[in-house]
Amino acid sequence: MSFKKSLVALAATTATLGGIIIGGATSASAATYDCGSSGPNNSNGELKVVVGHLRNGPFASCPQTQSVAGGTAFHAWCGVYNTSGNFWVYGRVGSGQTKGWIFSENLSLSSGSVNIC
Repeated sequence: MSFKKSLVALAATTATLGGIIIGGATSASAATYDCGSSGPNNSNGELKVVVGHLRNGPFASCPQTQSVAGGTAFHAWCGVYNTSGNFWVYGRVGSGQTKGWIFSENLSLSSGSVNIC
């Protein structure tokens, strides 16, 4: 396989958004996630919150469940592109059991990757 074809194949299966490595990116995943939804734990991404509001779904219109301070660890479970094309990450805040969705642009990747839910 040529370098160009290899690069195209890699781009089709992996995308990078705001420094977060996303595996298997697709907008079709948004159809099954709305306010009140959760995602499976299929990722190993360790992220830091830049600024953020934990929400109960992958949309800015979903209710905020908690404010999350900058620098807080966020353990990615998975992510989806919502119907507006924005990537949201579902995961767990810090060492506790609080889970929810944070808009990807409010996160920075420390290690690992975020897979599509």
